[in-house]
Amino acid sequence: MNRVSDVQVDVIILSWNRPDDTIAAIASAAEQEGVRQRILIVDQGSEADNLRQLEIYLDGVPNATLKKLGRNSGVAGGRNIASAMGSAPIIVALDSDAIFADRQALAVAVGHLDSHPELCAIGFRIDNYYTGENDATAWDYPPGCRPDTGFPATRFMGGGHALRRSVFEAVGAYDDRLFFCGEEVDLCYRMLNTGYRIAYVPEVAIRHKSSPEQRVVWGRGRYYYTVRNNLYSAYKFGTPLPRLALGAFAFVVRGLHNRILPSALRGLVDALGMCRAYRQSRNLEERSGDLGNLVYALNRETWHYIRQCEPTRQEPLLAKVRRQFTRLPH
Repeated sequence: MNRVSDVQVDVIILSWNRPDDTIAAIASAAEQEGVRQRILIVDQGSEADNLRQLEIYLDGVPNATLKKLGRNSGVAGGRNIASAMGSAPIIVALDSDAIFADRQALAVAVGHLDSHPELCAIGFRIDNYYTGENDATAWDYPPGCRPDTGFPATRFMGGGHALRRSVFEAVGAYDDRLFFCGEEVDLCYRMLNTGYRIAYVPEVAIRHKSSPEQRVVWGRGRYYYTVRNNLYSAYKFGTPLPRLALGAFAFVVRGLHNRILPSALRGLVDALGMCRAYRQSRNLEERSGDLGNLVYALNRETWHYIRQCEPTRQEPLLAKVRRQFTRLPH
């Protein structure tokens, strides 16, 4: 195995205004010890004054590179662009409103991946910057999982995680058509389908500020993306059409219950369009022989692992229906 200090790491950060927070995130990455890191920043259309403040700071950070897009390419697209700017075997993503909890975080992450070759990704512990407690807004693991205990997982949280570049690139990176919401799960399932596994590793921690001003809330876009992207990804992974129809109905019921039915209906219509376009593109790839190694339909071993890690998938139908009548968080 490699010595940790010899390993190169690409730290990717998406910037969109909030220059003070973004600078703090970059500084935290630059201060990491025990690895050779490059910091790759993609700015997604920050206002001129905010961008200039960031550029002035980066003049003094020799191992940082900034790419200015002038537009918002989404989370998935932005991470793909940032990852392509580097070549290190390990990619670490850090939210622009987060910092590493200590200066050994990258070294610990690299060491964990180095000693667990079966893992393609690890999720970090994400604490609230102000309270030091688990950040509930960045916790999406099954009931019974604890933030202070490691466990096998089917996903990581976007705010802080590490990826093996070889697997990330082999499965085609993020699907940038997702833009926002669900892009991590979509990527994780494809990586799991290659036989690799994912783990939550609380020994690597970040502190997240949860800046509210740049968040997409349920009534103004989040639920639309949730519906659209979940149905689209499920279709890619080979979910049977009756189950897809039931999922679509559940989204509509929940949208109605939360008084955001238009978002649910828009998401449903656009998901149908995305699924149709995906099917057409796959048909063209099949005819041209360009499919390569990309297989989206999840195999039996992958489904078995997912069901083991996500017990809610085994819930009775009545319990799943009841969950649709819960209120979405504000």
